Amino acid sequence: MLFLGIDGGGSKTAFVLEDEKGKELGRVESGPSNWISTGEVETRRNIASGIEKLNAFPDVVGGGFAGAGRPEGVRFYKDCLAQLLPASRIFIETDAFISYVGAIGLQPGLLLIAGTGSIAIGRRMDGSMIRVGGWGPAFSDEGSGFWIGSKALRFALRASDSESNPEFVSAVCKVLQLNSIYDAVAKWKSGELSVRSVAGLAPLLFQQYPAEPATQILNDAAEQLRAIADTAGARIGLADYPRSIAGSVGSQPLMKKLLHEKCGIEFHPPLRSPEHGAIMWARSQAQPVS
Repeated sequence: MLFLGIDGGGSKTAFVLEDEKGKELGRVESGPSNWISTGEVETRRNIASGIEKLNAFPDVVGGGFAGAGRPEGVRFYKDCLAQLLPASRIFIETDAFISYVGAIGLQPGLLLIAGTGSIAIGRRMDGSMIRVGGWGPAFSDEGSGFWIGSKALRFALRASDSESNPEFVSAVCKVLQLNSIYDAVAKWKSGELSVRSVAGLAPLLFQQYPAEPATQILNDAAEQLRAIADTAGARIGLADYPRSIAGSVGSQPLMKKLLHEKCGIEFHPPLRSPEHGAIMWARSQAQPVS
């Protein structure tokens, strides 16, 4: 029996094929597959492109997709994969869920994801899942790459107003490809500056630490992530449980250090990738009922 795990996000889609003993038989990537941002036509095309590159067809498919958080999203992905793999058993979940399973397994625990956005995913003893945060850049995503980048951009605008810290202002302009820091306002309104491009300022802050404003912004980001993790931990309802962290911000050694030293929280790296998490989950769902 062959198992296919898919991790479909807004930037790429990863596929991994395993046999029943867990031996990896193939790994490929294709374009983004978040149907909300990418569109139905391109999403179907990118999923099909990845499956066409595989060297065998799976018996069971576990797919975790950004955009599968609502029933209509689940229906879309099931229909898409059923057309491509009519003989396969197909299980669809969110990308956050399969990231949790890859990082922690099917046991109770907590995964904090801090990338462009931020969210905590937890699992209770009864198997129920909880989420904290992750409500988008306008109202949530505290401590994320976008949160860090927007704080940096605000600081740069204020610094330019007061004619202070010109080096930092210049560095922000260089990352965002701005002639003037004040161009950021019009470019955000026009869409030339996006959530992703603002989140692209986060690496600059990590590079400049411990200079200001990097120290203050990153310390604040760690506190925000701690608050998300604490809220999720309280809802899990256990005294002790495994904790893992993932994402471009969460995987930064400096952020892990800040969370440990200043917030008293230690996270272990994810055990496996999200696409392997999708396989682990699909295996558990495909087991015959005794």
